[in-house]
Amino acid sequence: MIRFVLGAMACVAVAHADTITLTDALQRVAQNHPLARAVALELEATRWRGRAEAAFAPMSVYLAPMISDGGSGEELIVQQPLELNGGQRARAALSHARCQLHRAEAQRALNDLLTQTAEAFVDAYAYQRRLEAVAHYVQTLDALQPRVAVHAPREAALTQATELRLAHRRALYRLNALLQRPLDAPLVLLPVQELPDMPTADDAVDADAAQLALLQAELRLMRAQLLPDVVLQARVEKFAGNATRPAYALVLEFPLIDYGARRAEIRAQQLLIQAQELRMEAARLQAQAEQRAAEDAYRLAQARLVQAQRRLDTLTAAGARLVASDADALEHATDLWRARMELIDAEHRALRAWVAWKSIDEAFLKEVKAYATRP
Repeated sequence: MIRFVLGAMACVAVAHADTITLTDALQRVAQNHPLARAVALELEATRWRGRAEAAFAPMSVYLAPMISDGGSGEELIVQQPLELNGGQRARAALSHARCQLHRAEAQRALNDLLTQTAEAFVDAYAYQRRLEAVAHYVQTLDALQPRVAVHAPREAALTQATELRLAHRRALYRLNALLQRPLDAPLVLLPVQELPDMPTADDAVDADAAQLALLQAELRLMRAQLLPDVVLQARVEKFAGNATRPAYALVLEFPLIDYGARRAEIRAQQLLIQAQELRMEAARLQAQAEQRAAEDAYRLAQARLVQAQRRLDTLTAAGARLVASDADALEHATDLWRARMELIDAEHRALRAWVAWKSIDEAFLKEVKAYATRP
């Protein structure tokens, strides 16, 4: 239960508030947020479209009825391309590559959404901790009030509590919106536990690699379309005054002269593949730099957090040995409160740096059951 200090009120307890952890929040967003559900539907649509693209070439039927006597008569032709040139396999590979690219885009969108959730969670948790520290400080001042004048520091603490409560409310608005809860619904956040380092999921797809695979699949399809194909044909003809004559044939289809159009398309595709390989190399180096920078920022924030914790522990130990006047007790309580607020600020910065680091590693996506990105 968390207490809010407001004006002349000592504290107000939040009743009937849901308790939630960071992992629970991530799981709820991954399963219930409209954007996550939209991504799942779009990915499912891509899978169905891929099935259509990977199917065999459709059978064609031509029917030419006799319009008048003396004409060419009636004719029925049924044709089924056999695609011995590998066209169907090339389309299937292209469909799979397109599905992989869409899955990578879905993973990126969902990871961004989960990162926003983690940021909102740590922000709201930090304001929750600050409010608890202010409430504890005001209680200490109330205990000292009969013996020492605490009006000025108490009023300053109450003013700060009002500002913190507004900031906490705004942070909860953002978190509740992501969790699909009423904006004003109370929420108690449990301490953030670091996510364990987990290997990359088996279905994880790199967007740049998926784009390269798509370009390569398109090139294979272009080359397959340059090869001749065999078509199985069944023909039924009937001329005026003659009996119906069925016939079967194997038709060879050869690409006609295209004046270099297909060759130009293939060359352009090869250049796009080379460009994508260079983009992948640049993205790999950039990702490594961002990963190391984020990790260094987190380590630095952790070191500052340790320093703040040591300062608070020192002041707490000094207070246990303090035998002095009420004025000294007031000064010590104020120093202790400021040290506790500095510790919370350092913890907030460390958590924010940790979120940025884990977002690059897609750790939040690995933590949840992301149904939208499953194969």
